[in-house]
Amino acid sequence: MTEEKQVTYKMFLPESLRARFKSICALKGVSMNEVLLELVETWVTENEAQSSKTGRGKGVA
Repeated sequence: MTEEKQVTYKMFLPESLRARFKSICALKGVSMNEVLLELVETWVTENEAQSSKTGRGKGVA
């Protein structure tokens, strides 16, 4: 099985929030990328299911 091509995504957040996020990830022994990927996958899954139930989807930015 081949791995899907990875792309980068840039986001902006307050420095203090990034510092807190980074430190919690370090304490838990996980990368920030792992956590963000999990959160995005969960959000997409939940919202795809929601969109298919209503037959409507929101535009993608």
